[in-house]
Order: sequence, then C-alpha cells, then structure tokens
Amino acid sequence: MKTNLVVKKAALFLVGILVFLTFKSVAQPNYPREPQEAKIVYDDLRHFVEAYHELSKNSDTLAVLKAFYFDRGSAGLKEYINRHQLSPELMRDAIAAHPERYALIPDFLANISEVEDNYRGLIMAFGKVLPSAMYPPTYLLVGANRGIGQASLAGQLVTVTRVVDDMEKLRKITVHELSHFQQAMAMGGQKYAKLYSTPDNMLGLCLREGGAEFVTSLVLGDITQTAALEYLEKNEEPLKQQFQEDLEIQKKDFWLWESIGQKEYPKLLGYVMGYKICKHYYDLATDKSRALQYILQMPNAEEFVLSSRYFKP
Repeated sequence: MKTNLVVKKAALFLVGILVFLTFKSVAQPNYPREPQEAKIVYDDLRHFVEAYHELSKNSDTLAVLKAFYFDRGSAGLKEYINRHQLSPELMRDAIAAHPERYALIPDFLANISEVEDNYRGLIMAFGKVLPSAMYPPTYLLVGANRGIGQASLAGQLVTVTRVVDDMEKLRKITVHELSHFQQAMAMGGQKYAKLYSTPDNMLGLCLREGGAEFVTSLVLGDITQTAALEYLEKNEEPLKQQFQEDLEIQKKDFWLWESIGQKEYPKLLGYVMGYKICKHYYDLATDKSRALQYILQMPNAEEFVLSSRYFKP
C-alpha cells in the first residue's frame, strides 16, 4: 500500500512537470472564442469501441489495441499518452481488471448525441460566465481506468471509464478543466506553468484548483469535489486554522494530491479551501466581472488571500 502511494505521488509529480514543459514551450494557441465553435472530439472512443468488438474474435489483445486504438490516436490521445505513459499493456491489464467499466463504453458511444447536446449547453453557459473565453477542443479518451481530467494546450483531456455512467460528473470535469485553460491564458503560459515548478507553492496550487472550482460553480451551480466541500463547511473554523498552520510548513499531504490514497477524510480539501477563498473574494467585490478576471489571473497568491478577507475574524 505504501509503495503504491509513493508511485502515485511520483506520477503526479511527473504530470506536473509535463504540464510545466507543455505550457512553457508553446506559444499561446489560437482557438475559437465563440462558444458555438467549441468542439468535443470522440474519434478515440470510436476507435476503442472498434477495438473492443475486435477483441471478441481476436485473442491478440496488444496487437488489436495498438492497431485499432493507439496507432489511430487523435492529438488529444497522443498528448495523454505522453503525459501518462499509457501503453497497450496498461490498457490490457485495466480491461482485464475492470471489464464492467469498459463494457459500458459502446453504449456510451451509441448515445453520444446526448453527450454532445450536454456539451453544447454547458459551453454556452460557460460563455455567459466568461465572455472572453477561448475554446480548445475537449477530447473524450479511454485510458487505464483512471479518473483523469486535465487541461492542456491540445485541449481538455477527459478519460471516460469513471464517468461513462455519470453525465453530471463528466459535465463538471469538462468545465473544471476548461477553467484551467482560461487561467493559463489569463496568467500567461509561463506563469501558469511556473506554479508546478516553484517550490513551497502550496497556496498557489490550492488557489489554482480553487479558482477552477469557483468558475465551475458559476457555470453549473456545483463543483467537482462536493464531498470535500461538505466536510469543510462542517469543520470550517478548525480547518481554516489548520490550513494556515500547514501553509507555514508547506504540509500538502492533507490538502492536495497526496490525499487521494487515504480514506480518513475527503480527498483534495485544498481544492475546496481555494474555492472558499475565491468565493469570499468574489462575494465581497462590487465589480464581479473584474473580480472574476482577477481570480483567473491571480497575480500574487498571498495578496489575493489578504484581499479576500476569508481568514479575517
């Protein structure tokens, strides 16, 4: 168990480095700024379903996955493979371990028009909240049964095995990751990427995630980490105190990705602490549009917290 947690932490660190390199090395993209031009790309789902059907008559799993899925990958799948070292071997093992999840994907694809309708609706709602937003494509992917949602310069990367039967969760993840993309564009790619490489940056990371959660709440009326938010609101004052104490020593285990493997309390409480700080700042602001842009840009994390007055008695 301890070994798995160490591996998980290392993988999360590597993902952070990959995001850092991606956003730092590529010029600002030129994606559409009109919500109606946003695209959801599910070519990789079609390719996976073809592979899945082929597997019922061909026992060479690795060859089938490579030929039908990996070799035909979209730009989003290629980006995902680079970030997570996804391989036919990993997918073969995941399908064997969780056949019930992968068995749902053909029906999900068969009803993709519902997914597209939902996507168009949430993108139009996103445009009302952020009229200046940019819309990279959202890629629906199949991975090794990991609940991955990430922003990238290629677009939003969303694996479907954990959300294939939960449309609302898919909606939340899509908006959350699109919000991260807006942060990167508002801050500038290099500054956004630097959040990952700067040591002792617990506050910046919590506010980055909290900002994406806050935008998600404005668009959908809810956030991705609902269990964490409920827990925080029931224990808000002691957790505010703990957060400030942990910031002093940069103790992230309770708040960020290191918390995923434990079962004692909800994971990712730093996301909702960041959300509460952003919400407090926004609620106090008289110019809401300007406040929202400031949340996206986040020029100085410490000054932002002070101006939010969230920790004031």
